[in-house]
Amino acid sequence: MARPRRFTDDQVLDAARELLADPATTRPGIAAISAASGIHIGSIYVRFASREELLARLWLRSIRRFHIGLIAALSGPDPLLTAATYLTGYCRAHPTEARAMKMFRRDELLDVGPEDLRAEIATVNDRMNEALRAAVITEFGDDDEHRMAIATAAVKAIPYGLVREYIAAAAPIPDWVDEITATATAAVLLHTRSQMVQ
Repeated sequence: MARPRRFTDDQVLDAARELLADPATTRPGIAAISAASGIHIGSIYVRFASREELLARLWLRSIRRFHIGLIAALSGPDPLLTAATYLTGYCRAHPTEARAMKMFRRDELLDVGPEDLRAEIATVNDRMNEALRAAVITEFGDDDEHRMAIATAAVKAIPYGLVREYIAAAAPIPDWVDEITATATAAVLLHTRSQMVQ
């Protein structure tokens, strides 16, 4: 009879994520994860074939958790503005999760990540991109390349540009960032709508 597992994958991933509270830590090592979790290094390697796999799985989990609320925002009223302010609020409320999402770029993981995870990595943004496209149609009536580029700037570039330095420094994101995000995003959306009716 197999021995019962004394810990879960999530416990290991949680320990790795919480190490990111230290601004000097960008990609935690197995020894540090073991010390933080109280789980023997050998036991971690039974569950995860390598540090690279462990961190790639943490990245995937973090992206998926973030997308739950983002997709909900994109599916509700005033979707692009709501999604933009969701990003800043989420990163403030979940600072180590935000840092975990920034451990890798998706294209980097597709090149160097564990081969058995590459299909998941390749498709991790699909549902979010579908929700964004649907929101663009709701807001602008069309999802052509120009409108998608504007929406991406409004929903991603503006809020992320305001929070990325705080995320990198593992520093608290001030409340005023939400107001600036909302103001800037609303201005972009208003300008786009006004251009559409000219």
